[in-house]
Amino acid sequence: MKQYKVVPYAGTVVIKKKDKAQDAITKYFDVIAQECVDGWEFFSAVPVSVTRKKCGLRKNVEQYNAFIFVKEV
Repeated sequence: MKQYKVVPYAGTVVIKKKDKAQDAITKYFDVIAQECVDGWEFFSAVPVSVTRKKCGLRKNVEQYNAFIFVKEV
């Protein structure tokens, strides 16, 4: 039987002018490496939009990635 876990992570990368995009994107791989322990393996990444309702009709949309991991139990 397989067990799954989902780890949310920011879906938008924000960098300053002088920063390199590659360095910011590499942080995704750091998260994956941290979670791939104790038999967990990276399975997939899925974009997820979260809409947060505010007062009245206003909404705030946030972008995330759902990193999915799997392990055999």
